Formats: sequence, C-alpha cells, structure tokens
Amino acid sequence: MIATIAFLVVFAVSTPGSVAAAGDNYLFGGRTAGMANAAVSLYDFWAVSHNQAGLARLDNPAAGVYFENKFLLDALNFGAAAVAYPTSSGVLAFSFTHFGFDLYGENKVGLGFARNFGDRFSAGIQLNYHHTRLAEDYGSTGNITFELGAIYEVIPDLHIGAHLFNPTRAKVADYANERIPTILRTGFSYAFSEKVIVVLEAEQSSEQKATFKAGIDYQIIDHFSIRGGIGTHPTSNAFGFGFQLGRLQIDLASSYHYVLGYSPQASLLYEL
Repeated sequence: MIATIAFLVVFAVSTPGSVAAAGDNYLFGGRTAGMANAAVSLYDFWAVSHNQAGLARLDNPAAGVYFENKFLLDALNFGAAAVAYPTSSGVLAFSFTHFGFDLYGENKVGLGFARNFGDRFSAGIQLNYHHTRLAEDYGSTGNITFELGAIYEVIPDLHIGAHLFNPTRAKVADYANERIPTILRTGFSYAFSEKVIVVLEAEQSSEQKATFKAGIDYQIIDHFSIRGGIGTHPTSNAFGFGFQLGRLQIDLASSYHYVLGYSPQASLLYEL
C-alpha cells in the first residue's frame, strides 16, 4: 500500500502541468482557484501566493487558510495559511504551505512586502525558505528562493501584472542537477463593471511548456459570486463560488484534469 501511494505521488509530481515539481511555487486561494489560478494581475489577499504586488491595496489586517485535495488522493493533500498586515510603509505578509504525506513532504515559508508607488503602480517581493523531506534514509534538504512582481493600471479597470519566481534557479540536489524551476507569469485583468472581472494569463516555467489560463468572476447578487476558468498544457477546467458573511469570506472551488480527475479546494478569509 505504501509503495502504491509513493508511486502515485511520483507520477503526479512528474506529470507536466498537473502538480508542481519538487520545490515548485504552489499557488493557493479559493477565489483564484475557481478562475484556474489566472490571478497575476489581481489585487486581493490571495496575491500573497500569486503576485505579492497585489497586496499593496489591502486596507485592513487579514488572515486566511486554504486546503486542496489533489485528484481526491489523501497522499496529495495541500494546505496553506497566510496573514497580511498593512503598515504606513506598505503591507507585510507571512505565508506557510505544506504538501505531501508520511513518505514525502514539502514545506515553504514566505515573508513578503508590497507597496504602492503612486496611484497606478504597485510592486512586491518575497523571501522564501523551502524544506523537502524524504522518508527512510533519504534525508531532507533546504533552499532559499525569492520572488517579485508588479501590477500597473493602464486605464481605469484595466490592470497588467507580471511575477517572477526563483530567478536564480536554486538547486534542490546534486543528483541529476535537480533545481527549483524559474517561473514567469504575466497577464491582465479587466473589470467590465463592479460585478464582472475577466482575467487572462500566460505562464512559462523553466521545466515545462508554456501554459495559458483564463478566468471570470461574476457577482450575481450582493455577497455571492460564481467563477470559472480554463487552462492549457494539459487542458483543465475550474469552477467555484464564494460568499461573504460579515468579515468572513468563504470560497469553494474545484479544478478538473482530463486524465487525473477532480481537485476540490476551499479557503476561509477573515478581515480584521
């Protein structure tokens, strides 16, 4: 049974576009998950994962948790928690993620900062520590990476964003010269109204082919939104919805991989 689970983990991690490779940049957030994670140009709390520049317009302290069950397999559970705190100089953020099970695990701790430069331009940066663990006698390894991003408002309601993760290609292990991939993401978002926003994004990893994503967020009624998204390489779909109860935002979503199946996601966000 253990050997079977280990095989599934290796298969999923090595499948292009399905699950990130060792030490990769796992994206999280229930709202953005419902839009196929096309979020590099969005301003919201979950920018702590997608593009730290998107935190710059956060007005109040907030904390959130996220959970994803990849392909409905217990061995591929992924969880994250984050807090963000606005100051007079900018917004500070702390995040923690965990992926894996008893025989294999990846943790990432991030400390980020974002601020506005005028009314139209925002920038952010984050320093990360990655810890990868293998069971038995294989040991563990730790790595330092950083990421940075920017968002620019071209005209009212039209934003373009760019984010670069791990430009130095930090090495995971000497064996096979395994490295944490460098990932560049860029895209734009347009708000057709206060209730409808459309996002488009392209992603290029040093380890995979380019991926293109598109998503939409539509607020049907006050405090309730539905979302949808699509992605390429491989072809995948996403959908979700969110509702707000006072200061608490609840977002539920699921993505669908045409070979591996469904990956349900959920997040809770509380604004102080």
